[in-house]
Amino acid sequence: MSLVKRLAYVEIEATDLERWAVFGSEVFGCERAESSTCDCLKLRIDARPWRIMVSRGPKEDLKTIGLELADRAGLQQVCARLEKAGHPFRMATRDECAARGVYEMCLLTDPSGIDLELSYGGLTQPQQPFCAAVGHGGFVTGEQGLGHLMLVVDDPLRVQQFYGEIMGFITSDYVSTRNYGGLAGDFIFMRCNPRHHTLAFGSLPIPRRLGHLMLQVNRIDDVGLTLDRVHAHGFRQTRSIGRHVNDNMLSFYVESPSRLQFECGWGGLEMAPDDTDVKLFDVTSVWGHKHL
Repeated sequence: MSLVKRLAYVEIEATDLERWAVFGSEVFGCERAESSTCDCLKLRIDARPWRIMVSRGPKEDLKTIGLELADRAGLQQVCARLEKAGHPFRMATRDECAARGVYEMCLLTDPSGIDLELSYGGLTQPQQPFCAAVGHGGFVTGEQGLGHLMLVVDDPLRVQQFYGEIMGFITSDYVSTRNYGGLAGDFIFMRCNPRHHTLAFGSLPIPRRLGHLMLQVNRIDDVGLTLDRVHAHGFRQTRSIGRHVNDNMLSFYVESPSRLQFECGWGGLEMAPDDTDVKLFDVTSVWGHKHL
């Protein structure tokens, strides 16, 4: 059983926060949090204070991944595993925890150089229900968390071992294809809750760590409506609508203002606790998802 329970939040560093506000709110239907500033855009998709933070800076890439555990015992167990493995970490200060809206937190860097924040006791605000910026049926979060990330890493097997042995992530399957937009692609998909995968890892010739971030909607129509808004607001669709072979997600991809890919999906596979068979696929999609 995974000690990490879900993807809690992400922080992205970008230069054009004004365009990001349009992308997040007017296209994807996120709610701009009241605590946003001119240098820090915070986007809500449920009763959490925020799930996506876009902070002003030159990176144009993923800055931090926030992973959530159930309680202090889980956090202490992960810290013990980190210490045993000789992997450096430190406990966050009270102010750092308050800034993230968590009760307690551990800070570290994963083997690929991505900053991780492991926490429990995430602030929830049911007194402030999520209110989408456009007509929207909401997002799939809850026990499944924010969504999923595909990360570009130099050594996928090493990263897989780290998240498996330290965090308790379970490998769902592998995809090894000779035609990923004209490139060879080998990907590892790992889960920590019923969502088919929370993290995926691959080695690709692109100069960024975030391959894509997927947000899953409750209604299939919101996939189409989001796609309409992509074109209405002048953003670039990068992959056509299709259905993935492993998690069954019906989705499309679009380029954010930082040229990072976002996936809007519906109908993702939920894994049963006793489904332990690891699979191998030679394509990423049953149909569609053509690179545009």
